[in-house]
This record gives sequence, structure tokens and C-alpha cells, in this order.
Amino acid sequence: DPVVTKGLSCLKSVIEDVKNTYTTALLAYTFSLAKDTETQQQLFKKLEDVAISDGSHLHWSQSGSADDSDSLAVEISSYVLLAVLTTDPVTTADLGFANRIQNAYGGFSSTQ
Repeated sequence: DPVVTKGLSCLKSVIEDVKNTYTTALLAYTFSLAKDTETQQQLFKKLEDVAISDGSHLHWSQSGSADDSDSLAVEISSYVLLAVLTTDPVTTADLGFANRIQNAYGGFSSTQ
């Protein structure tokens, strides 16, 4: 559909300027659903750079601080997880990465 194509093109044109973690996660999921692997990988790189690693687990928050809203951190991490699991095709590496995604407390609950 030309409207969707134009919308994705508009979003793609501003990806380099996006600094907001929530927006980056949402865009990663959007481009995953759109099957735009190149753009999705660009966004995954940005998300990897701001991931909070707790041993073998990963999660995201808006500010990179534990003071963030728990629900916002869960939602961001959920969008990253959805983006990883909607890649086409899902590889063993994708599943390994997805397996590391948890909330800041080591479990996983989701608003998705």
C-alpha cells in the first residue's frame, strides 16, 4: 500500500536522529513487521548500545537508570523482544538473544 510505504519511508528518514529508547524499540518492532531487515539491524545496533546488562540478562529503560518507571522498562524490553521474535527468519542467534531479555528483576512480565 502506498500510504504504508510512504509512512515507513518517513520513519526511516529520521532513524539516525532518534535518541529515545522507547521510540527506538518501537521502530525496531515496526521495521521487523515490515520485513525491512537492514533498517531493523540498524535499530538493533542502537538498542544493543543502550542495553542494561545484568550478568547474562538484558533489559532496557528510558534513562538507563533504575529510577525509571517499572512499567515503561517492561514495555521497552517487550518491544525489543517482539522485534527479535518477528524477524524473518528467526535464527538460533535471535533465539539466544531473546532468551537473555528479562526485566530488571530477573523475571519477565509484559504489557504486550
